[in-house]
Amino acid sequence: MTVYYFHFQSGRRLIMDPEGVELRSTADALEVAAKLAAGLLDDREVACDWTRSAFRVEDQHQRRVLRLPMTTVRARDNRSRALRN
Repeated sequence: MTVYYFHFQSGRRLIMDPEGVELRSTADALEVAAKLAAGLLDDREVACDWTRSAFRVEDQHQRRVLRLPMTTVRARDNRSRALRN
């Protein structure tokens, strides 16, 4: 198992994840990042430039594992909503 850290970046602002989450794989880390991103997009109190925002996921050795742009999550959510209607 690997510890993954989910840092949120919006423009130059970076909010670090100090605790991380122990997961089995990078695919699991992507799933967690997508859920975190969707939660932020749904939160009406969060105001930022989503086009310049992303989750940066690093492993326990501080190596970047993946970057998930918020625009990607927003586009996926919009497609899912359109399919349900």
